[in-house]
Amino acid sequence: MQNIPYQYRLLILFLLMGLIVAVDYWRNPTKPTKLQEYSFLIVSGLIGAGFGIVNDQITCTLSPAYFYYFKNVPYDSSFRWEVSEVGFQAGFFAGFLSYGIFLLVNQRRKLPLSYRQLLKMARYPITWAILVAQIAGFIFYYFQFPFFADQITPVVQPAEVSKFMLVWGIHIGLYIGAILGIVHGIVNIRRRVLHLSL
Repeated sequence: MQNIPYQYRLLILFLLMGLIVAVDYWRNPTKPTKLQEYSFLIVSGLIGAGFGIVNDQITCTLSPAYFYYFKNVPYDSSFRWEVSEVGFQAGFFAGFLSYGIFLLVNQRRKLPLSYRQLLKMARYPITWAILVAQIAGFIFYYFQFPFFADQITPVVQPAEVSKFMLVWGIHIGLYIGAILGIVHGIVNIRRRVLHLSL
């Protein structure tokens, strides 16, 4: 599966989703649900993709070497475009997965939240990701733990090590923060009373 280009994997995913939607309409012509659910997941994925693109454009400015060595992005005229592709892929998957989890948890409620309310849960993974990314980036930048630094010093110019460590910490923090945000969102969904402004 890893040898299949990302755009084709997305196409396969959408085709499968379209097939399931068609079957759902055939089985439940008066009350189909899959189209709304999958539309919600696609929108969620696009929210994540937008966040991923913006984040990677910022971090590639701080340390192009991080993307060159860790993401295999060649440093040429198409560098920023390819970085955007990396951000889109990672962000779309994260958004799709996060809201897929929220959707599953929501379906177990006696009175499920609306899709509009669920979309407001975006603030939790995004806020936590931004917060923890800053903290992790700060820690990596100032402490430069030997376990991590020793892996890059043979290939990165000494002047670039600090920025490389900063971006590395930011990306690790994003994943940790996203997980914390998902947990935060799940807790709120499972509450009997959610104080969400409509």
